[in-house]
Amino acid sequence: MKQFTLFTFLYLALGVCLSAIALGYPNLPSSLQTSLFVSAGLSYLFCFLSTFPYWRETTIRFYRSRNSAVILPWLVIGVNIVVTIWEVQSQNWKMEAILGALSLLIVVLPLAEIIVITWQVNSEH
Repeated sequence: MKQFTLFTFLYLALGVCLSAIALGYPNLPSSLQTSLFVSAGLSYLFCFLSTFPYWRETTIRFYRSRNSAVILPWLVIGVNIVVTIWEVQSQNWKMEAILGALSLLIVVLPLAEIIVITWQVNSEH
């Protein structure tokens, strides 16, 4: 049975926004446009996969087998935020830099989902 979570809709919204941005600005550099489309495609894929129960079960199984990996999503999210802010600020907040930062949200969103799932698992026990 398929289940829809908040993250299913967040993945879908991210994919729609990135696709709309990539299609709405035809003057973007091709590498940035490709990056936006790839991130949108991954977001749609994650949206589809997150509707199946094995997505959550795999995360729980991974969490239980490696309790030391709990800090890893937090660390990756933190480093991603610092690097993104550094990159955008060093390019004087150009639109291309901001859009490049938006395409990196596909890294943050699955990690945030892992954090939420581990919180739910910890609160159940």
